[in-house]
Amino acid sequence: MNNLPNFSGKYSLRNRSCLPDIPGIYFIGDEQNQILYIGQAQNLRKRWAGKTHHRYKQFARKGLDKIYIYYIEAPLSELDDLEKKYIEEIKPLQNDTKVKEYLPKKSPKLSELQRLLKLPNTPLFPSAKFDNINGVKVPREDWDMIRGFIAGIDDTENIPLILVICQQNMGQLLWNRVNHRTKKRFCTYDAETRCFLINLRQVVFVFVELFSHTISQHVFKVIHPYLTNSNNFGVTVKKLTNIPTLIESLDLDLPQAYTETEKIRKETEKIRKDYLLTVSKNLKILPDDFKLNEKLVW
Repeated sequence: MNNLPNFSGKYSLRNRSCLPDIPGIYFIGDEQNQILYIGQAQNLRKRWAGKTHHRYKQFARKGLDKIYIYYIEAPLSELDDLEKKYIEEIKPLQNDTKVKEYLPKKSPKLSELQRLLKLPNTPLFPSAKFDNINGVKVPREDWDMIRGFIAGIDDTENIPLILVICQQNMGQLLWNRVNHRTKKRFCTYDAETRCFLINLRQVVFVFVELFSHTISQHVFKVIHPYLTNSNNFGVTVKKLTNIPTLIESLDLDLPQAYTETEKIRKETEKIRKDYLLTVSKNLKILPDDFKLNEKLVW
């Protein structure tokens, strides 16, 4: 560092509380001895107390032990002139830059929920615009262009349940979350109902996968006219506006099973179907003004 005065002392950003209660000029430097910023303070310790300095977040992101506060003592009457003098001589990198506004960190639980809610609103194989039915190429129907929807909310318990019904393929994505090192703390699998739960403390999202194409095709065809866009959780997702239609659509027989694998799948699908019929009796349409308290999600 050239053209610098003899410093009275220095402290890392982590140890900024050790700065003296004196007026002076401070110089912010990094590990490469580059001066990033120069400022003045009538009281150095108070200027850098806590996280109140307008540049604190900017420098803290570089590392509390990698940024240093150098300082020199100076009379109050000379602060303006000295600050201007050193800025002109040293030309610190960031004195002429605007303070970057950092968005507050989002809860990892909320981020994961938003990722999962985005998926149901997108089709599986989005580039495939046509389907093949009995050898005939036909455009995919609208109901087949979404993978899931919010069926409603059950607020009869202390912690409300929000039901999300999905087509085949979402289950594997949810299963990956259940077995993830950190996500498994709030993403779980209920072996009794064969459903996936996302626990956000103030509300629990229940994801139910209709694995049988016969079942999901029928349900999605019937309810599709009653779906509308919702943006309750920061992402656009379809929500159901007619609960009785869902209950009626679930009143059908499961396809015949022949192999042992098909029998196991049929039993699993029956458990999920019975669960849906039970919980649907208490479902209400998700209100447009329903919001999550992000501070409680953490």
